[in-house]
Amino acid sequence: MRVKDLMTTPVVTLRPDTPIKEAAALLVRHGISGAPVVDDHEQLIGIVSESDLMALETSPDSRSRILPQRWRRIRVPRRVEQVMTREVVSLPEGADVSDAARLMLERRVKRIPVVEAGRVVGIVSRRDVLRLLARSDAEIRAEIGELLDDEILMLGRFEAEVEGGLVTLSGPPDPRARRLAELLARSVGGVVEVRFTA
Repeated sequence: MRVKDLMTTPVVTLRPDTPIKEAAALLVRHGISGAPVVDDHEQLIGIVSESDLMALETSPDSRSRILPQRWRRIRVPRRVEQVMTREVVSLPEGADVSDAARLMLERRVKRIPVVEAGRVVGIVSRRDVLRLLARSDAEIRAEIGELLDDEILMLGRFEAEVEGGLVTLSGPPDPRARRLAELLARSVGGVVEVRFTA
């Protein structure tokens, strides 16, 4: 499955000059944990997450101290460009969902902007990937069945059983037909493994 089949679009984006308070309100209002930052040409230049904004609330409440504390003058960020991550992991629409999942785990990110020619066209999150894994066996089996039926003249008749995302295919013993049937089954979201009956 490709990222374009899974991504959320249109994407909630921020500008570099967006005030911090406004960015926080936007994330809360849309129920999202981060948003890409784009310039005037809609080109991706950064990303802001809720953790970038939460760091601004780590100063202790002065009322919780009995003795006065020495306060250091700290320059408080006021705009998104001052807190955004500039090195953004992104993917093209045609990338495989497995690439997105791997990057999320390796880079420890919760979302990846999807870009074409530098412009943000979508975003894929961990929840989107989990939604695939959570698909029911019946949904997976139905989709695989449709794909195999569409190729019946080339492959022959294959049947699929699905249990816990594990697909068991039965059909002609021809190695080429089996390889193509396996590729079709693996293209379906929620499939964790494909095997053949003896």
